[in-house]
Amino acid sequence: MGNPIVHIELAGQDGPALETFYSELFGWDIDHQGEGDMQYGFIKDGSAGAIGGGVRHEPNGKAEVVFYVEVDDLKKAVDQAHSLGATVRIAPIETGEVTFAMIIDPQGNPVGLIQK
Repeated sequence: MGNPIVHIELAGQDGPALETFYSELFGWDIDHQGEGDMQYGFIKDGSAGAIGGGVRHEPNGKAEVVFYVEVDDLKKAVDQAHSLGATVRIAPIETGEVTFAMIIDPQGNPVGLIQK
């Protein structure tokens, strides 16, 4: 089997409103962190096999859904995606817990890549 999807992110201009919407709609417990433009809500779901998720506040951005795929070698995956026609939206960044990047596929879809 190929690389697994490990995280899904919902983004919008009003992150707290999205957190409220999804919390009320699906009963999700969302751990809100950050303030201002750096707001993020981690979806807490202890279900076995559940994919991690989050709600991203993008005050100057647009609504989007991004799925993140775990890869063994982030630089290699980003380089391969670029050679296949993708553009790099976010170059590899290390956060302490994971290293990630985001590409835009040839049709304009954002896709995240994570190396743990």
